[in-house]
Amino acid sequence: MNKVRTAVVGLNMGLLHAHAYKLSEKSDLRWVVDLDETKASQVAAELGCKHTSDWKAILDDVDAISFATPHHMHAPMALEAIAAGKHVLLEKPLANSEEDCLKIIQAAEEKNVTLMLAYIVRFRASVQRLKKALDEEEYGKPFNAQCWIQGYMAPNPGSWFSQKDKLGGGVLFSHGCHYIDLLIWLLGDPVSVAGLGTRLGTEWMEGEGTHHGILQFKSGALAHLFTSWATKYKSPPALLHVHTTGGCFILGDDKLEVVTPEGRITLYEPPQSKVANSSALGEVEHFLDSIQTGQRPMTDGYEGMKSHRAIWAMYEHQGTPISWEGRQD
Repeated sequence: MNKVRTAVVGLNMGLLHAHAYKLSEKSDLRWVVDLDETKASQVAAELGCKHTSDWKAILDDVDAISFATPHHMHAPMALEAIAAGKHVLLEKPLANSEEDCLKIIQAAEEKNVTLMLAYIVRFRASVQRLKKALDEEEYGKPFNAQCWIQGYMAPNPGSWFSQKDKLGGGVLFSHGCHYIDLLIWLLGDPVSVAGLGTRLGTEWMEGEGTHHGILQFKSGALAHLFTSWATKYKSPPALLHVHTTGGCFILGDDKLEVVTPEGRITLYEPPQSKVANSSALGEVEHFLDSIQTGQRPMTDGYEGMKSHRAIWAMYEHQGTPISWEGRQD
């Protein structure tokens, strides 16, 4: 098959996309685009492609575009690219509102182009091994999961990250959506959710900087997600624990283990010769395969919206106030 002519718009998160396109034999990386022309020039020189600060000027020279731009720009940029007949790989979120998400999905269907959401965590080899183990019930049925993402973001007041309308919410929507998507992919569609967030420690943000969310799935399984941009220290034993009727899966540092009454077993460990950005390469190649074969990507618009809808529902269900009036100690 002919190589897909590709471009990347936005060279922060988009750097992963650009390097993956360069590595892929299915891609002909033509352009990198950023408002910072110095950065764009440096990346273009490194990857052997052209650069510009005007993404609209490249439309006639590409087949597919990755957008890694501020969240409030996803909808207008994606819609314009799709209208021009381009395939689109969008960094999460799809858009900041359900209305805009549906507009993008419907536009892609009408133009018969591939639309994919960049949920890179799904493409980690350890995560795919865990998915297989859960689907095949290698160690019984899952009934509980705990996922935690501890991180620190330096205060940046006045930035688009600080503004709730541009970010789409807080840390749960911007970063936690990766792991809500992961939990849904592993455990099935949720039937009930709730969440609590706080700005303590991230007062520079309009949305929450720390969030705790809970989900119940159709199977009856429960999950809890803790995500934060305020934690100055992190040393978690794992990214994810999934408890099953036969043991407990432990996922951390791209290593997958299972603990059973018989002991602790390693199910996947990354090889020492692991290709840098292998998850990004897997994600990009899945996008390119979908373009070349016409098959629907596993993180298409509808699949991507599952996490968004769960998060929007969590924002609506912020807990029940407790009255301590008249309490006798």
